[in-house]
Amino acid sequence: MARLIPLLLAEIPQDGRCLEIGVGTGRIALPLAHAGVSIVGIDISREMLRRLIGNAGRSAPPVVIADATRLPFGDGSFTSVIAAHVLHLIPDWTVAVEEVLRVLRPGGILLASRGSRSSAGWGREVRRHFFVEAGDPPWPPGVDRIEGLDQHMRSRGADVHELPQLSMEGEMSIEAVIANLEAGYFSACWTLDEPTRKNAAAATKEWASAEFGDLDEARPTSETSVWHAYVVA
Repeated sequence: MARLIPLLLAEIPQDGRCLEIGVGTGRIALPLAHAGVSIVGIDISREMLRRLIGNAGRSAPPVVIADATRLPFGDGSFTSVIAAHVLHLIPDWTVAVEEVLRVLRPGGILLASRGSRSSAGWGREVRRHFFVEAGDPPWPPGVDRIEGLDQHMRSRGADVHELPQLSMEGEMSIEAVIANLEAGYFSACWTLDEPTRKNAAAATKEWASAEFGDLDEARPTSETSVWHAYVVA
């Protein structure tokens, strides 16, 4: 966050308002608001917005319970829109993008991220084994890769450029990765019921112990956060 917020601030126009769709608990919107951005957030989850307001205290920005495919704002209401890790969750993601284009002023900017890319091979293997054990559930229904959004935005006449990538190095154990999968923290787990997640986690632990050894050992992780900017015609 300490590196992402300045990156976004450099792209957000200083005049006008910024909209974040899928604002969640405000992890991006609140630092931007504290930096002086006039931001409005929407989310389909009432509970997420409750947490945002709790996190913000008296300095909460305006928030609205709304569907990204039916934005409750007039044409050209915003000079910038942020879509962080949300378009992959929306089945009609192209409709949501068209709504973004509607509420953006000419020359406005959409800043979007599909998610992080992991280069830790062991982590990918563990996650893949878990989902195989869980019956290969369908992935989230929206845009699969940021390149899909690039293609759509170019077809609508937008200029596309990639922001500098943010690399994050750290450590995590296989036990922790499997625990997160079992808890259903990732959107790819949301179609799985609790018994399925528990059974898949138990089978993955047995496999990983034979494949990698100590499940509690801290192992290196590396993720790259990828953001693209789209300036509308």
